[in-house]
Amino acid sequence: MPVPLRTPRINNNDDTVRLSQIIARPGASVRAGEQVAEIETDKATFTVEAEQDGYVLSVHGNEGDIIEVGSILMWIGSSPDEAVPSELQVSSDGPSSAAITASLKASLLLQRYGLDASRVPASGNRLSVADVEAYVAKNGLQAVKRSSAITPPSPQASVPSVPGTLGRLSPEDRGMLRTVLWHRDEAVAGHVEIQYDPRPWAEYAAAFQKSENLLLSPLLALMAWQLVQIAKEDPRLNATIAGDQRYTYDHVNLGFTIQNRNTLYLAVVEKAEQLAAREFIDRLSELQRKAMKDSLKPEESSGSTVAFTSMARWKVSRHAPILPPQNSLIVAHTAPVSPEMAFLGATYDHRALSGGDVVRTLQKVSTPPEL
Repeated sequence: MPVPLRTPRINNNDDTVRLSQIIARPGASVRAGEQVAEIETDKATFTVEAEQDGYVLSVHGNEGDIIEVGSILMWIGSSPDEAVPSELQVSSDGPSSAAITASLKASLLLQRYGLDASRVPASGNRLSVADVEAYVAKNGLQAVKRSSAITPPSPQASVPSVPGTLGRLSPEDRGMLRTVLWHRDEAVAGHVEIQYDPRPWAEYAAAFQKSENLLLSPLLALMAWQLVQIAKEDPRLNATIAGDQRYTYDHVNLGFTIQNRNTLYLAVVEKAEQLAAREFIDRLSELQRKAMKDSLKPEESSGSTVAFTSMARWKVSRHAPILPPQNSLIVAHTAPVSPEMAFLGATYDHRALSGGDVVRTLQKVSTPPEL
């Protein structure tokens, strides 16, 4: 019996995603765990995998389409000639039978006005553009101001004259490209750094490691946890700019960079402000292990609200990192110049924070709490 493969959610705040690439087309044989499509938001790219062996019977959407989270992306059957269930069967038997679906254009219109489909009366089995337009006119609604989506430039526009070959970027490389473009085109990025004595932190981490019977030094995790506490106390650090307004996040989601061979991940500890230091360390260690196996889930590598990075392992003593999208601050830890001196830096969005705000934050991060 054919089984639907539904569009997964990449980020908690996104109800739609872009279908960027169809890897397995109708008629293709697939195995469970095999990549069949790529979807993306402004913040992340995710590769969709088949959930069982079989054949792709149909794909619902074209490359470049905006599709709803939870909608049927494709049908997979046990043989290539199975019939795809009708829309009526899906609505009566599928997991989303309680909700009326919206057409693609209606979904885009809902997003434009910040509406949930459940609020808009439908005149038929599907919510149409006319239904949304009637609801908007009746209630005198205005379109929601949103930051423009970041679209990578067409590669044909800047192909070098030297002979070579074009090739697709990996999902991780495309995510990095979007990050760099957001940093360049959206944020007004600034950088500051302070000099500090790293010895108190080294002593604190060693004492914590001993008291908690940890195998590895928790220094970086503890400094990142310290940043979480500071952001919890000062919500301006845990915010971004949307149009001409400040958007303050409900929770502190700490992004932490992890390098695995040639891939740079930003692992995200969600609701980090709710975790004690040891809980935070354990959760971050779990994410690091997953990153080293290239097995981070989409929600574990997207949605950061403030970030921490370190290049100490490469003996880098000064570092100006790139801001993750919709983050106003990323703190950069580096290797000590001497036992008594090191630099702690930060890249920040000057639309949201001043240099003085960031310096004060770095001064707090550079001082360990009392054990």
